[in-house]
Amino acid sequence: MEISIIILIIIVVFGIIGAKTNRRTTFSKPKTGEYAYTKKERIITQYELAFYQTLHEVVSGCIIIPQAHLSIFLNHKVRGQNWSRAFSRINGKSVDFLIYTNDMRPLLAIELDDITHNRPDRQQRDAFVNTVITNAHIPLLRFTASGWNTDTIKQQVAQALHASVFEK
Repeated sequence: MEISIIILIIIVVFGIIGAKTNRRTTFSKPKTGEYAYTKKERIITQYELAFYQTLHEVVSGCIIIPQAHLSIFLNHKVRGQNWSRAFSRINGKSVDFLIYTNDMRPLLAIELDDITHNRPDRQQRDAFVNTVITNAHIPLLRFTASGWNTDTIKQQVAQALHASVFEK
C-alpha cells in the first residue's frame, strides 16, 4: 500500500512539473504573425544623415545608398567555393554608404565609424569587411563619425572615385 502511494505521489509530482515546463515553453515560443512592427523615424542616425547630406553635395550625379548590404554589391557565386557558405559570411553585414553610378555599378563603399567600432567584435567584423571589399576591387573609405569635415570628405571621395573610375 505504501509503495502505491509513493508511486502515485511521484506520478503527480512529475505531472505537475511536466505541466509547468510545457506551459513555459508554450508561452515562450512566439507564433508566426505575433510580432508587431512600427515605422522607424529615420533609417540612419543623425551623424549618418549629416554625413549623407555632405556626401550628396560631393557626388552629384551618382546614387548614394545608405545601409547597403554587402550581398547587393558583392557576388558570392565565385567558381570553386561553397556559395551558400560564402553568402552566409556576408549576409546581414552592410556598409554605411555605397556610391553607385546611374547605371547601378558600385563605385565606392564608405563606413562611418562610431565608438562601437572600438569593440573587439566590431574590429573583427571591420577587418573582414575591409578584406572582402578590397578583394572585390571596390574602394572603401572609413571616416570617424564625429571627426570628419566637408573638405576631408570631398578630397578623399574625389580621390577614391577617380581611382575607381580609371582603375578599369
